[in-house]
Amino acid sequence: MANIFIGSLSLYEAAMYFFAYSFLGWCSEVIFATLKTGKFVNRGFLNGPVCPIYGTGVVLLLLALTPLREYAWAVFLVSIVLCSVLEFATGFVLEKLFHRKWWDYSDRHFNLCGYICPEMSLLWGIAALAVVYALQPMLAALLQKIPLTAGYVLLGIFAAGLLTDLVFTLLQISALGKRYKELQKINAALRVGSDKLGGALSGVTAKSAEKLGELKESGAQKLDELRLKNALRTDSLYDKIEKSRLGKAFPALRPSDERRQKLKDKIRELEERRRER
Repeated sequence: MANIFIGSLSLYEAAMYFFAYSFLGWCSEVIFATLKTGKFVNRGFLNGPVCPIYGTGVVLLLLALTPLREYAWAVFLVSIVLCSVLEFATGFVLEKLFHRKWWDYSDRHFNLCGYICPEMSLLWGIAALAVVYALQPMLAALLQKIPLTAGYVLLGIFAAGLLTDLVFTLLQISALGKRYKELQKINAALRVGSDKLGGALSGVTAKSAEKLGELKESGAQKLDELRLKNALRTDSLYDKIEKSRLGKAFPALRPSDERRQKLKDKIRELEERRRER
């Protein structure tokens, strides 16, 4: 496998990257779902912690984009097209096979049959830039440190696990009656590991989001306090100018009534916000 090449990647590298990005894709889905719903959701089609569409997509992108690596704009545009085509094709095939949508962008503007939409296509383009110029070099360096024999063993384990998972997932989807219940128990057992891992990742994500929210709230509170102090100082300065000899002698130096009113409204708004906190 290490001596058989598909474009710029050996078959061995392509297989290892497929599993690596399938796992990272699953992690990103867990994180996204946690940020959106506030709880752990195992979004994977399979039981294990993998989303093969990510692995397939990134390997195809690496094969297509490596020759364009010197041109970031080309990487961005080509990745948008390739990822959108792959997402549309995968969504279409899954719905035809299993009679349900695994994702649905029907509520987004300019979506195409609910499978793809401009926002997600642009997001794929940005993600591809991060993969090509940041993540992939690190994974390539890590792969170089793994002895070839150990790599083949890992590939065998990953492939066996994926094949087992795929078989039992498809059997459960197509099964009926008692057989379905038995397969459901098997798939539940297969999902235990990914549920534990996903639950841990979701918990870390939720706590990080909570701390980030607290920091954001604290920062907003401090900024409001600073704004209130400045507004009060400015209001005090306006009072002094109006009462001063120069202010009385030169009315043009005094702030306008409209300006004073805007400042007082701002002070009132900031004080109300402080009381609400």
